[in-house]
Amino acid sequence: MDLYVNGEFQSVDIGYVKEVKDSSIVFIVKEGETEVGVDTVTLDAIQTIIQADEDALIPLDLETKTVILDGEPTK
Repeated sequence: MDLYVNGEFQSVDIGYVKEVKDSSIVFIVKEGETEVGVDTVTLDAIQTIIQADEDALIPLDLETKTVILDGEPTK
């Protein structure tokens, strides 16, 4: 998937949320599964997204293991 990240065009991966943990989220991606550590703000945002749509696809940068929300990598 292609989108703007930090004002630059970038190809990102997308994944489904498999499991939400205390400080990380496990995503199902094309390569299998990956666990991404997140801060509390990102954790709350992801929980809100999956409450609205449990099949939502979340943009990720698998190289840096970060979630991309609103066109910016999260912590």
